[in-house]
Amino acid sequence: MNKPEAIVFFDLDGTLFNSHIDVSKSSILAIKQLLKNNIMPMIATGRTACEVAHIMQETSIDSIIAMNGQAVLYQGEEVFVNNIDKPLIDKLYQFSKQVGIPLSFYNYHVMRVSAHGEPATKFYNFVKESVPPVDDTIYWHTAIQMVLLLCEEGEQQFRDKFPELTFIRNAPYCVDVFNHGGSKGNGIIQLLERKGFTDVPTYAFGDGMNDFEMFSVVDHPIAMANGVDKLKQCAEYITDSNDNDGISKGLQHFGLI
Repeated sequence: MNKPEAIVFFDLDGTLFNSHIDVSKSSILAIKQLLKNNIMPMIATGRTACEVAHIMQETSIDSIIAMNGQAVLYQGEEVFVNNIDKPLIDKLYQFSKQVGIPLSFYNYHVMRVSAHGEPATKFYNFVKESVPPVDDTIYWHTAIQMVLLLCEEGEQQFRDKFPELTFIRNAPYCVDVFNHGGSKGNGIIQLLERKGFTDVPTYAFGDGMNDFEMFSVVDHPIAMANGVDKLKQCAEYITDSNDNDGISKGLQHFGLI
């Protein structure tokens, strides 16, 4: 595929994923039709690329805005990464040990946790994944683009201690941590500018609080019926729910398939 006719960004949880954290057959068929129409489907998620490799293979999607915009891969090519400084991660980790909240360390290649235990088990069971291996020094020998606080509460003390970082709770059992300015919206801007796609029409499907920035930078923001009300107010169109063929219906509404 050369320059696409359009680009469609899909959030995962609550959007491309149904409530069983699977991709509906209607969505897979719709994405394959997009590709036939020279329209580029891209995942835009809080998850990282290696975490969703099986989903990308299942859907034939080979491009992703990962970790809420901290890494952008287009057809396997690294377009943009937003690495957190290693000494800052170390300070974050040392403080996390003081307050008893374990961490996960992410880049688009790998995921590691600082410790196994109930917090890690709760979170990774929630997202239906295995707990990653333990490596609490990984940030010294490889780039890290996102850290997770594995906790159900207590993130405010981190916000107070580390004002240079952004903390967003996207799940009951974890808080995403990354550099200021990082978002799905920024990841999309980086992609469009660096690939020369600023004149390509853009669409985005989303349902949650971490989709606001994405909705603000695309031409056509599309909210899922199961999405939060504040996001729906920012949408050009509200499609059906993630359990009722909302993806394919939304694409049909805009004449993309």
